[in-house]
Amino acid sequence: MLEMRGTHREVGRQIGEAMKARLQALAAREREDLPHGVAWNELLQQGQLYLARSRAVYPQYVEEVEGIAEAAGLPSDQVFLWLCEELWEPAAWRTGGKGTAPCFAPAALVLERSEGAGGPALERSEGTEGGCAAPRRATKGCTDLVARGPATADGSTLVAHTNDLGPEVEEDLVILKVQAGDEPEFLGVSVAGVGYSAGFNAAGISMTGNQVSCNDIRPGVPRLLCVRAILAARRLEEAMNACLLPSRASNYNNVIADANGEVYSMEGSATDCEPIYIEGDILAHANHYASPPMRRFEADRNEVGNSVIRHNRAWRLLRENYGRLSPERFQLLLADHANYPGSICKHGLESVTVFSLVIRLEERRAWIGKGRPCQTTYYEYALEPWQAPSAWATR
Repeated sequence: MLEMRGTHREVGRQIGEAMKARLQALAAREREDLPHGVAWNELLQQGQLYLARSRAVYPQYVEEVEGIAEAAGLPSDQVFLWLCEELWEPAAWRTGGKGTAPCFAPAALVLERSEGAGGPALERSEGTEGGCAAPRRATKGCTDLVARGPATADGSTLVAHTNDLGPEVEEDLVILKVQAGDEPEFLGVSVAGVGYSAGFNAAGISMTGNQVSCNDIRPGVPRLLCVRAILAARRLEEAMNACLLPSRASNYNNVIADANGEVYSMEGSATDCEPIYIEGDILAHANHYASPPMRRFEADRNEVGNSVIRHNRAWRLLRENYGRLSPERFQLLLADHANYPGSICKHGLESVTVFSLVIRLEERRAWIGKGRPCQTTYYEYALEPWQAPSAWATR
């Protein structure tokens, strides 16, 4: 775990200095897997549109990224582009009808929170779909399970999450403990220090969730920057507002919760969002749109099979363990191998579970394990509760 403190730019510089070697290695390989039919300059130009919208809404987090780039000795527009994972999805380049831009495979270097934190690279196939090369199907795989009150052994609020990435990314994972400006301190899991996959803060707000493939991607604030805003939230409403940001480029299913036991699954796209409130003191979600209002935004309804299986399996595990759920029991549930290897604990596919965690919000405490849940050792991390400054009540 690395600790960072200071202004947002200072925090960024500290991250960039600590992760310099890894970031430079990623940058050196970045152009190896450019989107098919998209030149590097075209990608940077699109990134500039995302940057302009982000600077207007979240200038402090843009400064954080610029600090990372400065300390790592990299161009800031290149580092910011790593946050724009939407640009590695076909929906970002489809305009419909003739002249549709090519589909392409996500670069292996993109720092996604796909299937929780970042997804497997898609390979081009020889077939075509919608006038462009159709990517081969890739199995998704992050799963969230939440329980509160009567569902847990001690009445606390527990959030559990698996995070899947390409196996090569595991060595670049880092846990960051960040105090930026006057925001609550947070602890988050990141790939090389750029973007956060999951975490919680000292105000008792947690952020986990799942990538969903939406069909309405547009230039805007990248969803990974919205995630950064969730980690800075002082109360649940601020976290929800980050999920509902009008100028967002796309969205995740962000699972947000607080120490009062209030839990929402925010199924979102670029232009719509369905807040799903916890029901019966348990909640589960995977990588497809589960609410009827959001199903029309599914990019490909034929590719949700694995997600549906994990989603329903997670619900079953929660119901079968109702009233007995604890951090230790959740660690066992995250190691579930039903539908192996495409299980909640994922093995041997294009993406694998690279980390998992369980958060107890009332205590600002988490247990985080690297690698597959069935093989990992979980280590405990904690934050001191945030004390709101006296001026906060007048803001």
